[in-house]
Amino acid sequence: MSEDATKEVAAAGGPPGGRRTRMRLASEEFFFLLQRIDRLDEKLSGEIKSLENKLNGLVFWAIGTIVAIVVGFAGVIAMLALS
Repeated sequence: MSEDATKEVAAAGGPPGGRRTRMRLASEEFFFLLQRIDRLDEKLSGEIKSLENKLNGLVFWAIGTIVAIVVGFAGVIAMLALS
């Protein structure tokens, strides 16, 4: 097992189940990879939420810009019609 995998498993308190038995269902590398996948999933979920917030802000900005343009053109047309 690699040194990084050993450190990760030791930091997490070892593989699930707490104590080691003679019969193991999965290797320590499997649990290391499982923990890595879980952490990557949490990071990716956080990035997606951040991106959603940015896109929501962009949508509101775009709608505001379109409304401002429409109101501006309506004002120009009204002024031309009244003069």
